[in-house]
Amino acid sequence: MRKYQMKGSALVVINVALIIVLIALTVLARLYLSSFKILMTVLICLFWGVGILFGFILLPAFFHRTVIYVSGTEITVHTGLLFLRREHMRMSAVQYVTKITFPFSGITGFNFVLVRGLGGTVMLPFLRTNDSLDITNLLQLKITER
Repeated sequence: MRKYQMKGSALVVINVALIIVLIALTVLARLYLSSFKILMTVLICLFWGVGILFGFILLPAFFHRTVIYVSGTEITVHTGLLFLRREHMRMSAVQYVTKITFPFSGITGFNFVLVRGLGGTVMLPFLRTNDSLDITNLLQLKITER
């Protein structure tokens, strides 16, 4: 049984994108709501509060708690923030595998593996490039053995 975790650089990329969006929202609020000082200040504080809560508390906790186990008999994904959620799929139920990679995925960690089986899909998110290749090759080997 192999254990895989999400790549940390994906979290960094998401946080940088979040900060860029927050700065853009702040600039837009200052441009269009400058005559309504109280509303502008409240909205800017709300944007940054939600952004910090999401980007620097909830997302790192999600990345830390997500673990993927792949064995010869099943695939298991453990994830969740408040409640632990487990997704299981037997190797015998796997019908096909899709690997999704984004540009610069070796650096950013935006590699996803979708495992489709009998009536369900298990998504393995934000994997390292080598991990996504290992999982895809293992699953393709198991599918062709049948």
